[in-house]
Amino acid sequence: MSYEPYICNLDPETKTSLKVYLFNHVQNVEEIRSNIMNGTWKCAAIKPNLIIDLFQIAVAANKAVLAEKSQAMLTRTVYAEILFNLSLSKNISQSLSKFGVETDRSLLICFLVTADSDESETILEQIKGELLPISDLVKFTDMQEVKNIYKLNNVKSDVNLLNLIITKMVTKSFIAH
Repeated sequence: MSYEPYICNLDPETKTSLKVYLFNHVQNVEEIRSNIMNGTWKCAAIKPNLIIDLFQIAVAANKAVLAEKSQAMLTRTVYAEILFNLSLSKNISQSLSKFGVETDRSLLICFLVTADSDESETILEQIKGELLPISDLVKFTDMQEVKNIYKLNNVKSDVNLLNLIITKMVTKSFIAH
């Protein structure tokens, strides 16, 4: 079964788009993690339970490609920068372990695509898992965990949660920890 990814054009100056796919029951998570960490695969693997809307990833990816363009990345790769940008922590290791997959059998795979480069098909063929419609993301989101991570436990309604999360992500550099 083939499903369309979430696709979002990022800042026009970067000429980059974001493509996101959702997988479940992944059998080769360790191989995926290893290939990403050693740089063989150019993608990010994100825990879907911490994402309430794909706009979160789009904002993090946009910040990452802009940081790469201006040579201001805080991590080694633009994909690690995406994970770092999803987190409120200024600790890179914490951010990567919190949002990156370790042994999770469900994951979001994110690619940064340009006119010259799109490695998604080659990598997707190697993922041993069930590709799901991106609309199924809501079935994986753990709202309580999201609230804990973004320090929003006092928020009773989930209606404005995305706005609060994005605001915290964007203003991370201004928040003292």
